[in-house]
Amino acid sequence: MPDYPEYQTPVILHDNPLVDDETAEFHFDRFAGTLARLIASKGTKTPLTIGISGTWGTGKTTLLRRLQRQLKQTRRLLDDTKPAVLEFANPNDSPHKDFRACRTVWFNAWKYANEDALLVALVRVIVQEMFRDDLISKLGAAFWEPFTPRRDVIETVLGWFSIKTPFGDAGLDTGKKQSTPLEQKMALLDQFDEAFDRLMAAWVHRTPDVHKIQPEKGVLVVFIDDLDRCLPQKAIQVLEAIKLFFDKEGCIFVLGADMDFIQQAVISHYKEMGSPAEAVQKASDYIEKVVQIRFRLPQIGKDDMQRYLGAQPVHDSLRQRWQALVAAAEANPRRVKAVVNDLELQWGMLANSGQSQGVNRDDFICWQALMRAAPPAFHDEFYGIPEDEGGLRLRHQFILGALRWVCGSEQEKAALNAGYEKYTGREARRLRDVLREIGSFSDEFTPAALNAHVHLAAPPQRKPAAAVTRESPAVKSGPSEEAEAQPTKGLVGRGAEMGGEWIERTGMLFCPIPAGDFVMGSTDDNPLAFDEERPRHTVTIDQEYWLGRFPVTNAQFRRFVQANPDFRTTAEQQGSAYAWTGKGWQESKGADWQHPRSPESSLEGKDEHPVVCVSWHDALAYCHWLNRAYGKELPQGWSFRLPTEAEWEKASRDPRGSREWPWGNEAPDASYCNFDMNMDDTTPVGVYSPKGDSPYGCADMAGNVWEWTQSGFEKYPYNADDRREGTKANLRVLRGGGFGFGRSVRCAYRYWGDPDYRSEDTGFRVAFSPISGL
Repeated sequence: MPDYPEYQTPVILHDNPLVDDETAEFHFDRFAGTLARLIASKGTKTPLTIGISGTWGTGKTTLLRRLQRQLKQTRRLLDDTKPAVLEFANPNDSPHKDFRACRTVWFNAWKYANEDALLVALVRVIVQEMFRDDLISKLGAAFWEPFTPRRDVIETVLGWFSIKTPFGDAGLDTGKKQSTPLEQKMALLDQFDEAFDRLMAAWVHRTPDVHKIQPEKGVLVVFIDDLDRCLPQKAIQVLEAIKLFFDKEGCIFVLGADMDFIQQAVISHYKEMGSPAEAVQKASDYIEKVVQIRFRLPQIGKDDMQRYLGAQPVHDSLRQRWQALVAAAEANPRRVKAVVNDLELQWGMLANSGQSQGVNRDDFICWQALMRAAPPAFHDEFYGIPEDEGGLRLRHQFILGALRWVCGSEQEKAALNAGYEKYTGREARRLRDVLREIGSFSDEFTPAALNAHVHLAAPPQRKPAAAVTRESPAVKSGPSEEAEAQPTKGLVGRGAEMGGEWIERTGMLFCPIPAGDFVMGSTDDNPLAFDEERPRHTVTIDQEYWLGRFPVTNAQFRRFVQANPDFRTTAEQQGSAYAWTGKGWQESKGADWQHPRSPESSLEGKDEHPVVCVSWHDALAYCHWLNRAYGKELPQGWSFRLPTEAEWEKASRDPRGSREWPWGNEAPDASYCNFDMNMDDTTPVGVYSPKGDSPYGCADMAGNVWEWTQSGFEKYPYNADDRREGTKANLRVLRGGGFGFGRSVRCAYRYWGDPDYRSEDTGFRVAFSPISGL
């Protein structure tokens, strides 16, 4: 059995509204005092509705509870013979002269949202609160005598509330009276109205001798909380119920709700009554009529949040990282508590399972805050990276790259933007804020340490620094995101999206692709993927390589043929190639690279179209010629060749494999690429650039023509050391999809053909690198 440490108890911050003996943060007691003076002032006219607005977790309920607590103190004003101490009164105020008694009722709208009529529920709650007062529950017959002709009505209504009446017990079991239809209930409430007014007046003034509330002496204050948690139609019902109290002096309603939600609820109510603009105007007019005064809780400042977090019984490490925690919670008190509680519980689990030894707690806090703030797309991209050796490095690069994207130099930000541009929107603002506050992780934040954070486990023990450092060649690790964005220099050209260069060799442009790890293939749950694309896995490419920006064109291939007059393509040797007839694909006699559709077709006007009807052997022959003719222009040890399947896929998408198509995850259309017979033929290379380019600047990697790769077709996972990169494979991999295909133009799609296969939609592009002999 493991030798576990002694248990630690996580420190959890409660999320309930503050009780009387707790100190309110963020000036809430002063806010409450301001509202209490407004409500209790004899000069404030009634009826009145006050809206307390704020988003979820900003403290609306706390403010309402603090306000209710202060207003309850005004009951002391009912006795003129005794002094009244009011929390909201100034030293020079005369409480009995300046203020009035306030009787309060709390109505949680969400709690009653399932009821047919919230007006009935609201009246029930008010009446029940009244009958908790001994004076009201013991009212004598003299009080009820004027209502004797309506005894059945009063008994029925009070029966809904399970209240003992002077006419006998009216409990829940009232037979047919309990099942009164909603319409009849509303009618009975109208008949109950006079008795209701007298009940309210008797309760507010604590005497049965008044018929209506006298606002100069006292008011009824109804707090309605959680209105924004109701469905829109229920929220409207509450507002309509409040309107029915507009003819009752001495009634004040205090609403706790996100007024933006209420606005949308009312707009939804009016949407069938005119144009959208008219609905908005009607909603605005409606709310202004129902809610006369509004107070929106201010956004809490960072200094206030720092003081608040510093006063909580939490570990010092959390206080030291308060900026990141506050950013993760958007300076929202409830979310701050939730973030702290989650962190405390996670750390408690780590410590109590004996896994916290060697964990850098600051890195752990930053990691947890980051993932708390990250939008779903960020989570999906991170966890979508395979958890193999190379994948752990890519996950690490992904997180550090995100930090540099936000906190790095302008050059770094520009170089990394292609990989993180999806996180520039509003939904990722918290992510960016937390990254900005984190700034950097410690030197202990290695791929292995990150993986330990993910699995809530202890990191592996670090070897002595003399034996292995983060830069040591003994630790196999891929390049950083920065290195991905800035491949080897020295070959003059133009800038590409990820910071690389295009260079011109043999009349062709090439894009540099950096060495390192990348994610290859498709996930099991990808509905667009085929079995041949699975499993998704990480591949490490050990050396930088350069890939043709475009497929080889007819003009470029013609130079090769002219330089080798004895050369004949496979199609020319065998007398046919597959071509599009207008109705389908079939073998066409006489079709070849110069006559791509039939002997009658030609290359007129197609010099910049990709060469087609070439076999894998033809593409290989072209590369051999390039080495003879131009190999001396390359660095020593470098050579021209076909790209491997892995090199082709890496160049077509991002290192993390998050892109479905070269340009991203937006489904293709005729503006991105030549596919699905939208042109019925090839198009000049580059006409869809730059919109359809890959992050590395390679064009036409989706559609137009299938492209031969060096690789033999074998099952995944890809392994460059097996026979697939040899010369004896029976089938060779084709990538990219042709102009007649739709679903196959995805980056991860794999197709295959016999090395002699040739068709009107099959071409190739060239790579060069230090690797030779493939």
